[in-house]
Amino acid sequence: MSSPRVLSIQSHIVSGYCGNKAATFPLQLLGFDVDVMNTVSFSNHTGYPSWTGEKATGDQLTKLFEGLETNGLVDYTHLLTGYIGSAQNLTAVASIIERLQDHGQPFFVLDPVMGDHDQLYVQPDVIPIYKGLLKFAKAITPNQFEAEILADKKITDIQSCLEVIDILHKEGVEHVILTSVTLSIKDIQNCSRSASSSTTTNRTNGGVTTNGSKLSEENDSNDKDDKDSSHTALYCVCSSSTSSTSKPRAFAIGFPTYDGYFTGTGDLFSALLVARLHEALKDTTSQNTLPALTQACLKVVATMKAVVLRTYLTQKGTPGRSLDRTQASASQIVKRCELRLIQSKPEIEHPDLGGVHAIEIFSLD
Repeated sequence: MSSPRVLSIQSHIVSGYCGNKAATFPLQLLGFDVDVMNTVSFSNHTGYPSWTGEKATGDQLTKLFEGLETNGLVDYTHLLTGYIGSAQNLTAVASIIERLQDHGQPFFVLDPVMGDHDQLYVQPDVIPIYKGLLKFAKAITPNQFEAEILADKKITDIQSCLEVIDILHKEGVEHVILTSVTLSIKDIQNCSRSASSSTTTNRTNGGVTTNGSKLSEENDSNDKDDKDSSHTALYCVCSSSTSSTSKPRAFAIGFPTYDGYFTGTGDLFSALLVARLHEALKDTTSQNTLPALTQACLKVVATMKAVVLRTYLTQKGTPGRSLDRTQASASQIVKRCELRLIQSKPEIEHPDLGGVHAIEIFSLD
């Protein structure tokens, strides 16, 4: 049987792990042949004090695809897009995606890389183009800010989070994965009380939730309930809409955060999702009652936890010291912050699911 084959269209750096450099190794480890099309080619990522290189043009991307097409090399089972950059390039990529519909309609995972923390780092003219691509995407992996842009709606609680997901499903996206969403821990706990027996409820133990998110020390105080009402944590929220008649089921998977500096995590997440969702959808013998997407996301989050922790410990260096964005200025410091991707080969291939749980979430209304 031939291996699945993916065309990955995103950025490239010579040194470090972002874009295609973060995606290729894990995809190959998990059994994929990977063809890369680079939207930029830089010496290093832009978190360093300086970088050199150049951006591809839309015409160059189109010509690369035409060369593949002429030689019958576009028989892809999967398509992954990440950082594209400009509206001109995204228009060219949109044309490539449309042309691939005549070549087997590969499973398209769209990572709409536009910004984070309420800040765009692309020009606003890419937004309508990304919205137009939703009809082709089988799965999307936006962060909270990007999901809000695509849905034209802010996420402030579980209810609005579910509404944003529903909007994206109605645009034709079967699998919606919000890679990082800030939600109230108390709301999540309330939802878990109503969750089905196939999920794991979320109870605190010594200040750490079973989903891995760290609670602050204030939660151990006597007015714990009042404190929890405003305490938040980061979650991956995923939802599949497999038919027009069945209601999508949404699950939240918590993960820890660290006071460190990380780049390429979104690119790694999307690449892992390509492989793990393919694996879960193929497995027709599993007795697991969770949706295939949720099973895939559990493995993705487990790997991400391991990679990020190893990276954090490397950049932290001296015990008791942490490194944040404000300190990441000198090249040697930033170099310490590169993802420990190769060193995490065992966790990419065999993620440890201990302490990683999916909580089915519902409207609190």
